[in-house]
Amino acid sequence: MVKGRQSVRLPQRRKADLPSSPESETPKLETAKPLSSENIQKVLLQVLPLLTLAALVSPVSQATLAPVYGSISSNVNHAEAITATVLLGFIGRHLWRNWAFWMPALQAYLFGYSGKWGPVLGAIITGFVSCHSFTMPSAYAAAHALEGLGLQEQLGDIAGVALPAIILDLAYFRPMEYAFSYLLPRLTTWSTIFSPPNLQYLIATLYALLSPSKPYWLATLGIPALLHGLLANPHLDISPRNLEVLNRDLAPHNWTVLARQWSTTGYLSVIEGSADQYRALRCDHSLLGGEWLLTDQKRKEEGWQVPESIYAIFHILEAVRLVQVSPVIRDSDAHALVVGLGIGTAPKALIAHGITTTILELDPVVHAFATEYFALPAEHTAILSDAVAWVASAQTNINATQKFDYIIHDVFTGGAEPLPLFTTSFLSGLRALLTPNGVIAMNYAGDLRLEITRRVLNTIYQTFDGQCRVFGDAAPANTNPTADGRGGGEGGEGEGEEGAFLNLAAGRGDWLGSRNREQFLLPREEFEIAFPYSFPREGAGAGGSGREGEGKEEGKEMVLRKGEEGLWRRQQEESAIKHWQIMRRVLPGAVWEMW
Repeated sequence: MVKGRQSVRLPQRRKADLPSSPESETPKLETAKPLSSENIQKVLLQVLPLLTLAALVSPVSQATLAPVYGSISSNVNHAEAITATVLLGFIGRHLWRNWAFWMPALQAYLFGYSGKWGPVLGAIITGFVSCHSFTMPSAYAAAHALEGLGLQEQLGDIAGVALPAIILDLAYFRPMEYAFSYLLPRLTTWSTIFSPPNLQYLIATLYALLSPSKPYWLATLGIPALLHGLLANPHLDISPRNLEVLNRDLAPHNWTVLARQWSTTGYLSVIEGSADQYRALRCDHSLLGGEWLLTDQKRKEEGWQVPESIYAIFHILEAVRLVQVSPVIRDSDAHALVVGLGIGTAPKALIAHGITTTILELDPVVHAFATEYFALPAEHTAILSDAVAWVASAQTNINATQKFDYIIHDVFTGGAEPLPLFTTSFLSGLRALLTPNGVIAMNYAGDLRLEITRRVLNTIYQTFDGQCRVFGDAAPANTNPTADGRGGGEGGEGEGEEGAFLNLAAGRGDWLGSRNREQFLLPREEFEIAFPYSFPREGAGAGGSGREGEGKEEGKEMVLRKGEEGLWRRQQEESAIKHWQIMRRVLPGAVWEMW
């Protein structure tokens, strides 16, 4: 009997383990119910932390670029670029997992090319390395996690990708970026641990821990970068070793950093040049002021008695107390308000004359550095607050607020003037704080060829009823306005003062032993600029519209109002770029690049 063929089950060969792919790292979700609450919770726990870190990277990157490129120049096109990289990241799906640890070292290297690239291109290239190279992979990881929700099957291939990208960008990422931009300056004043260079390494560590693939291996790859930061990166401020590295590298350029700190207004440092023998206070890519050092040689051979300011304009501001008013204001009875401190040149003079002085300054580190390194006397009242908020509050409580005989308005930040402090509402608030015969001096650094400069000057003119005169820091090429309403010359630093400003006289006692005050305290008539309060209509001649009084009536509308500051962003960027170029001629590039 023939037996039938038997079927025998042979052992199945085991499939070889395949290397894990990015898709295999996605949390296993319920395929039957992609939009279940459990799936949504798992996806959001992976997506939101990555986007939160990317939102933090944006202001940190901008802060680290500011000392080299200036805060305004480095912000040119940043908002548009950050949106583009987030959206590209959702589509590109490429994650550079080890990049974060090495970014500070590469950033320090790229800063050396800032002079060649300029403030715009250099900021774009370095910003891509320090910011956009994070937002793209973060957006990719978020997009990859969102695939578990099956949105493309629900909404279609295009809408399933585009809608969540746009919604997460506008409803989550951008608000988080704005919140971090607001919090970062406050965190830096709270603890040096949260300075932007230190946060770069903290963010890299968090990226490694949030990555689904072997965070310990990523941390191992980052150890050499961390060692470079601790031992060789001059930008890091986690230990005294980094400051020693910075001063070692600056020594060939004859410069030394005496102190530095991140604060409310950015990166602040006190620098001293051994060759030129002057000390300056730096904020980002700008100088807030400085003094020529009083050396034994200058004392003996040149007869110096006090350190001299490197900027003559600060002495001109002191002329507020020399304006002849009625009744006469005695120094011993006078009260002065100084808005914006810098190194304190003008307030030191007011205090020396016995004037009761109040200083309104936003940044507490500016006040601390001015006191410790520029001999700001303790005999003053310091209000460390936002000037716009303080003046608005003082104006509403005008009966309880001290009025001032003299006000000095001298503010500068980011490579341009902060426009909120030149609006009609702010200047009107300052006028309300003046006594009936009080005098105000204002320092405005701007190009008279730009409409925003002429608009600010017109705002001053209208606010103080035309009782103003403007002086530049050099003789203008043309002292008359042109046919298009522009003042003569290139602009520069000017001051507007309320009052007749006719009789000014200064004696030896007003000079306080300063040779610069003797030469620059009184504004020079040849430096006066015709006040450009008139804005003629298109096609009108040099005389304006041709009808008497109409130019002035039109001028009343050509002022800077609160809420309109953003309209002049492009012109401020143009001013900041010009200021960046000037600063690169004032100090060697290495001083700016190594911080």
